[in-house]
Amino acid sequence: MNNLIPITHELPAHPSAPFRPIEPERMHLRQLFGILLQRAKLGLGVAAAVFIVVLAAFAMQTPSYTAVGSVVIDPTGKNLARAEQQSSGLPADTSAVDTQVEVLRSRAVAERVVRKLQLYNDPEFNPKMAPGFFGLKRPAAPIANPSPRLVEHTASALMDKTWVRRAGLTYVVLVGVSSTSPEKAARLSNSYMEEYQRLQLDEKLARVTRANSELGMSLEKMRRDAEIAEANVQRYKNEHGLLSAQGSTMAEQEVSTLNQQLAIARAETAEKYARLAAAQSQLRSGGGGADVGAALGSETIREMRKREAELSVKLAQLKTDFTDQYPEVKRTQAQLNDIRGQIQIEINRILSSLRAEAQAAAGRQASLMGSRGAAQGGIAQNNQAMVGLVGLQQRADAAKAIYEAYLNRAKEVAAEGSLQQADATINARAAVPTAPSSPNMKLGAALALLAGLVAAGVAVLVAEFWDKHLRSRLDVERELGVPFAGVLPDFRSVKPKGLRGPEAAPQEYLVSHPFSGFAEAFRNLRAFLMISAPHEESKLIAITSAVPREGKSLTSFCLARTLALSGSRVVIVDCDLRQRGVTKLIGARDVGLVEVVQDKVPLAEALVHDAKTNLFVLPAAGKSVPYDLFSNPDTDEVLRELSSQFDYVILDAPPILGVADARILAAKADRVLYLVQWNKTPLRAAQSAVDILQECGANVAGALLTKVNVKGQARYGYGDSSDYYGYFKNYYIAAA
Repeated sequence: MNNLIPITHELPAHPSAPFRPIEPERMHLRQLFGILLQRAKLGLGVAAAVFIVVLAAFAMQTPSYTAVGSVVIDPTGKNLARAEQQSSGLPADTSAVDTQVEVLRSRAVAERVVRKLQLYNDPEFNPKMAPGFFGLKRPAAPIANPSPRLVEHTASALMDKTWVRRAGLTYVVLVGVSSTSPEKAARLSNSYMEEYQRLQLDEKLARVTRANSELGMSLEKMRRDAEIAEANVQRYKNEHGLLSAQGSTMAEQEVSTLNQQLAIARAETAEKYARLAAAQSQLRSGGGGADVGAALGSETIREMRKREAELSVKLAQLKTDFTDQYPEVKRTQAQLNDIRGQIQIEINRILSSLRAEAQAAAGRQASLMGSRGAAQGGIAQNNQAMVGLVGLQQRADAAKAIYEAYLNRAKEVAAEGSLQQADATINARAAVPTAPSSPNMKLGAALALLAGLVAAGVAVLVAEFWDKHLRSRLDVERELGVPFAGVLPDFRSVKPKGLRGPEAAPQEYLVSHPFSGFAEAFRNLRAFLMISAPHEESKLIAITSAVPREGKSLTSFCLARTLALSGSRVVIVDCDLRQRGVTKLIGARDVGLVEVVQDKVPLAEALVHDAKTNLFVLPAAGKSVPYDLFSNPDTDEVLRELSSQFDYVILDAPPILGVADARILAAKADRVLYLVQWNKTPLRAAQSAVDILQECGANVAGALLTKVNVKGQARYGYGDSSDYYGYFKNYYIAAA
């Protein structure tokens, strides 16, 4: 036989399916707002602390003054020595201005300012020159010849305190320098602009000087080369008899004239041979030369043709009237034959003339070709000599042209040296600032506020996830894995204003105001007990919690009174032998559970009757705490006797985590109600207690949220029944 759990109280069987927790839901905005309200004090405290720290850090910074000057950039780079540039306007592409901005930002300008103002002796830019704290260290002696590395480091410190930016898309560039001294800031800004101008002038003058030097050395050499080339040309002319270039030009003109005449002669010859060939072709065709073009154009032949036509007409008329033997006919026929013979003689003479003209033209052509050959042979020698002369003349002309170009450029460069100017002018010199530019307290306050809000949010999130509490039905079912039995409000959050005297006690208010919201919460718990196990014989109900001070005794007593007011026979047993909460509610007693079990006092003498509700209470009387009382078989006998006499036996058990008695009682009870204080009990503790109850084999009927501030629950928006307390506040009827 098990001496801890009697055989008559074996582990209860659960025929129904085990409880399955609901799936986690997404956090609504109202719930998030509720968390923020819940952690408002922590968040406001952290925000205030961070705000003060950040703002104090800004306020403790050394004041810094910024002086701003401006320069106007001339991106055209005009030179007064060049007249063609005087009227040129500003270019559309302003990349030249951006280039000058980068020059202003360069280390070269910063190093010139450092050397000019000897900033390497200034503790602000060279910390090694600063005296020690409280004058413990003597300031270093001024540096006369700084090393390049020191100048570079000082220039870096100056560049960190300098900003250069272009004013929009204009040609104005702003130069600002910050310093702890307003006068020094203005001096640095003005020096920055002045050294930038000097740097430009120095670079331009250096380029002009270098160009003058290079041009001077080149000019002398080019002059000698030009003189030598010209002397070579003259010597070559003398050696080859080329007194001037005009002789060669006249010979070429003569050849050109002969070529023109030869071309004309060739055309005439071709024309005459063509006419001759045409006439010969007509003769071969059998025409007798009558249709030769030259003959047709002859005036003599034209007259003869006219006379031939007249005689032919006359002969034709005579033959119509007379015979061929008629004298007049014969005479006319003889005249016609004679004129035709003369025509043929004239045609033959014309053909002979054409042949003679063609031969004369051919002879003239041959004569011209011979003259041209002689002329060409005459200039051939000159051409051979001119080949060498052309090369010498070209070299002489090139040397002379280069020398003249360099000479003109040397004159321009010499003029530029005295007319150089910077590509920028100082538009506005930096004035001494009257107010510090940093620390910016407005910006500091804004950053401090932002840092405070971020820190507050982080603190709230860390607190929420580090020390999580149970606040809603969803939390109970999701985190503990047990059914949700209901919400028991904190009496202080529902107590009417002005309530005084005995009725101000929660257990008394429950009886005097049976229709109040507080009483309705316990009736909901009674309904849960009836509905959760309608077919089970579960008289023995243990009420426990994870840690003390979670309202366990008051909940047990109020539940017992609610069950008794409904007509059930109810007894409540104070099983918390250390705190004895129920016993304190009814007043101290001399006889109780310990005496009934150990001293065999009759149960009827130990029970205390509550006349208001017909409730019976078995207190925990006596001052000593017996060792392992609930493992005693006599205790089991007392519980069996109470179960036989009453409908409900409520066991006010001690906390489950710290007292072993609670584990024994949870195993002996038919059902266990597990209490969790709203927004108070740590999640880890609540989960550990549920694990212990399951290890003991306890039948956990459900978990209750106790001491719920219904107004706070509604304000935080967790969606439980108490969340809608405002809707039912007037629904509950208070007893008169």
